[in-house]
Amino acid sequence: MALALMRRHRRWLYVFLWLVIAAFIILYIPAFQKGQQAGSPAETVVSVGGRDISVGELQRAYLRQRQVYERLYQGRLNDAMLKQMGLEEQVLDQLVGDRLVELEARRLGVSVSDDAVARAISTSPEFQDNGRFIGTDEIRRRLDLQGMSEEQFAESLRRQLERESLQRLVGSAVDVSEAEVEREFQKRNEQVKLEYVLADAARFRPQVQPTESEIQLRFDSKKDSYRVPEKRVVAYVLLDRQALAPQVRVTDRDLEAYYQDHRDEFRQEEEACASHILVKVKQGQAGEGHADAEAQKIAQGLLDQLKAGGDFAALAKKYSEDQGSAQNGGDLGCFPPGRMVPQFDDAVFAMKPGQLSDLVKTTFGYHVIRLASRKEEAVLPFSQVKERVRAEVTDRKMSELGDQKAQALSEALAKGKSLQEAAKAQRLTVQKTAPFARGEVPPVLASPTLVAHVFELKPGQTEKEGFPLPQGAAFVSLVEVQPARAAALQDVHDKVKADLVEEKAMEEAHALAGSVKAKAATIGLDKAAAASGLVRKETPQLVGRGQPLGDLGTGAALDQAAFSLPEKTLSDPVRTASGWAVLGVLEKKTPEPAELQRQKAQIAASLRDEQRQELFRAFLASARERYTITRDAKAYRRAVGEREP
Repeated sequence: MALALMRRHRRWLYVFLWLVIAAFIILYIPAFQKGQQAGSPAETVVSVGGRDISVGELQRAYLRQRQVYERLYQGRLNDAMLKQMGLEEQVLDQLVGDRLVELEARRLGVSVSDDAVARAISTSPEFQDNGRFIGTDEIRRRLDLQGMSEEQFAESLRRQLERESLQRLVGSAVDVSEAEVEREFQKRNEQVKLEYVLADAARFRPQVQPTESEIQLRFDSKKDSYRVPEKRVVAYVLLDRQALAPQVRVTDRDLEAYYQDHRDEFRQEEEACASHILVKVKQGQAGEGHADAEAQKIAQGLLDQLKAGGDFAALAKKYSEDQGSAQNGGDLGCFPPGRMVPQFDDAVFAMKPGQLSDLVKTTFGYHVIRLASRKEEAVLPFSQVKERVRAEVTDRKMSELGDQKAQALSEALAKGKSLQEAAKAQRLTVQKTAPFARGEVPPVLASPTLVAHVFELKPGQTEKEGFPLPQGAAFVSLVEVQPARAAALQDVHDKVKADLVEEKAMEEAHALAGSVKAKAATIGLDKAAAASGLVRKETPQLVGRGQPLGDLGTGAALDQAAFSLPEKTLSDPVRTASGWAVLGVLEKKTPEPAELQRQKAQIAASLRDEQRQELFRAFLASARERYTITRDAKAYRRAVGEREP
């Protein structure tokens, strides 16, 4: 009975779970004390001003954030995607931010009392039912469903309130002027419809053939812009999970054991396949539908016809006011519990296949429902999911093997072995990158964090810990530093030539656009464009700031020109991503002053919130300079390597 109730109200439970997850991600609850041995959940990953973040805290926060993404991606998420997202770093950075909030709150005397926490709970919309507080017993029951104690929930809420209080304190001086509100109002509401002609630089590039003397002249005049930056070369060992696949052996016993241990992963949800006829109830004066009594009478008449043997599909096509399903004879397809509104859901999952419901009232109106079939919740048989299990087990074993080799490499390097010696012992190959500059990311080492760290190394220095990559991990050693230098023309000849071609093509496009504008003054933009081999176009409709202006795209220069022009006038040539354009305003829609008064408070509030958020981000950035932040790379690798798959 309890399980059935939970299934039917799964949507509500998911909403509540997401709130709890968000609270834990942002405001985690320390559960371990420091000083534990290496590899334990209490081992410190990062210390922020003397306040530690443990392996266990990072793993719990990571897993909760991962669960959120898994629900969003609905089973399409894998470890490679998570690596590319850099989820571990995101979560750790958030935890560091939380520690900074805690430290700054203490420094500035911000605290949250027990009474404030109690008031927040009692007034939260999530704990109200028809405007009444649901009570501590119901809250306790809901927390039990999530495996959370009252103390943990109260502490997470306290930290959330503490952050909000600190944000208010930091942003208390922020104010928004009348002029700022009016400017923002204009930006949000002003619209224009344009005509335009684009002179695309692409048409001129094939015609531009710079001479060697022109290339030399440009190079000589802009030598500083072609200076070769410092570049570095690293030797690296790549632990690629896929490359380790031949060393992984997966037996049928492994597959069966994984299946038995993870049966819940292969659980198929309960499903109902149903049809309905909807008679809508009008919501407000302008809403579509019928008065409640009238809708009920119509729906009852349809139900009586069905009970007398009427054809459900035919009646649904003719009378149902759900346009999406009416054309299909009222067929809603199959759906799990929680997909429909609660009243509809409860009715469907209480019916038997072939049964016709009584009238069911929801926020949409009155429904007559017929249940076609029902599939009970079940675990998919092993034979049906064997290959999926094989992929999971293989991926896990490749990750485990990669972790073992990474640990062995790290230990060998810590004992003074060279990267070459450590790699040879693990039957791995040391490779070298081509020289790369700061900010460039070699394709094989796709990690901006790793590249930034390379520029902190000294020549000959080997990093003893691996860096996480989408495909696995990399160990690096700096083998060469190429100092910044003035470039010789032969080093940058192709770039100088390409820049010169682009510059001249843009000049030609600018001249053509200027010519079109001059001709348009006497013969109109359409004829002027045609005379130059171009096409006059229009935006398909009124557009606002920041929206694409037809195929011109977007940009500050385009917006400035479009929204500053009077109607029926043409602009000077405006730079676009691909060339130069001449714009004309066909129609301009200016918002009414009365609308400003209606939106004024909302716009002012949103501007204040944006400015306060920006100020708070700057405040936390400055807080990073006030406190010592130390990171244990080895503990971090253990934390992300030992998490549950």
